[in-house]
Amino acid sequence: METIIQKALKLFLDKFGAEYDCVTISEENGHYRANIETDNPSRLIGKNGVTLNSIQLLLKNMLYAQNGENIFVTVDIDGYLQQQEEKRIELAEKYIAMMKDRNLAEIKLPPMRPFFRRVVHLYIVNTYPDLQTDSVGEGRERAVRISYK
Repeated sequence: METIIQKALKLFLDKFGAEYDCVTISEENGHYRANIETDNPSRLIGKNGVTLNSIQLLLKNMLYAQNGENIFVTVDIDGYLQQQEEKRIELAEKYIAMMKDRNLAEIKLPPMRPFFRRVVHLYIVNTYPDLQTDSVGEGRERAVRISYK
């Protein structure tokens, strides 16, 4: 599957006229992560990661059209997405510390995109056995709520 993802992503990038040095694919527990290395990451990332999100969505659609199954793949460009994930985890840690220091029953993080909410949910579930999470709000105001079990 790594080879299929890599070929599809390279084909897309070539048709898009994107300049890149290398595309690497890794897999962990059925989740594929594609990293694009380039000298001009801002062109592929776009403002607030909008272009990156579009590349990821198009890649997922291409893979579905080829294989007839949904493949969970994340596209990263020069570690940009990894840095964004780490920022959201640091934010969650800060809010958890605040919740514990102030003896709050629950706390709500600022709104974030679905991908980052998922990152935070998974991190908290795997790191804090005494805490639980859910998403609250609608649309762009949807956020992660952390509470005790």
